[in-house]
Amino acid sequence: MLKYPPYVDSYGQLERLFAKIKEASVPSKFTHDFLSTVLGLKSSSYRPMIPFLKRLGFIDQANVPTKVYSDFRDESKTKVIMAQQIKSAYGLLYTAHTYAHKLKKDEIISKLYSVLGASKDDKTIPKVAATFLALCKVADFEGEIPPPEQKETIGKGVDTQPPSLVKLGISYTINLNLPATTDIEVFNAIFKALKENLLK
Repeated sequence: MLKYPPYVDSYGQLERLFAKIKEASVPSKFTHDFLSTVLGLKSSSYRPMIPFLKRLGFIDQANVPTKVYSDFRDESKTKVIMAQQIKSAYGLLYTAHTYAHKLKKDEIISKLYSVLGASKDDKTIPKVAATFLALCKVADFEGEIPPPEQKETIGKGVDTQPPSLVKLGISYTINLNLPATTDIEVFNAIFKALKENLLK
């Protein structure tokens, strides 16, 4: 049995699905109730979207939204995240053509027949191609996720000048044994010699 890349019959509803995902808060679990009640997608045609989102990496096997789901809701990342998930989920198609997202529908169908080894009367292949193209409409394969903003660590009014160099001081003590004399000239000579030789 052929293992097809992700697809849904109602691929025309994908843009609406992802628009709703961006509008609503992230649920603890992505259930049918959340799909119909919160997202307002009540039609039974949306039910296959849950296993589809699993294959795209938006929710895990327990229906819990992944980091991909949360990042996709960030407007600055939406299209780049989608492009990354497309390349991962449709890796087989990208092995056949590096820029598969630039191909026309009939070219994509031809590549899928080839890489999957499907017969030309396979009815699923066109649905895979149409799903792929619908996803590409909300993806940006040339963009990059912006780097996280760096928080300011220096507030207004704070001196941003580099700290002054620490001044190193040396102190010393000199003990003098003065002669027992009352001659002032002797003391003058001693302190003059100190000044000239030690206190320069």
